[in-house]
Amino acid sequence: MKRFVAKLALLSLPLIAGAAYVARPTDAIAGEKCQIAVKGSSPTARACAKGGRDEARKVMKDMVTAAKTNGGKFSCDGCHQDVVSYELKPNAVEDYKKLQAASGMK
Repeated sequence: MKRFVAKLALLSLPLIAGAAYVARPTDAIAGEKCQIAVKGSSPTARACAKGGRDEARKVMKDMVTAAKTNGGKFSCDGCHQDVVSYELKPNAVEDYKKLQAASGMK
């Protein structure tokens, strides 16, 4: 029985290590400083100054939710190339203004 448990433990290690590797990059990115909304007094810029990317992401999600409640149609991938680097698409600045107005957040 001890051999079975030992083999099972050895087989489980790659799965546990793999799960930790997949989860780690997201955690590291979430705590990073903002690279985009670093100036101004927009809700996102204030969130960036307060708590970095993690706080900015929360505020942006709240804005999208509020805008959808008010009839707007917004999503993260409408303005961002991806949700790892948060690189902006060409339409992002104009769409952000629309999002801010639709969400009612100032």
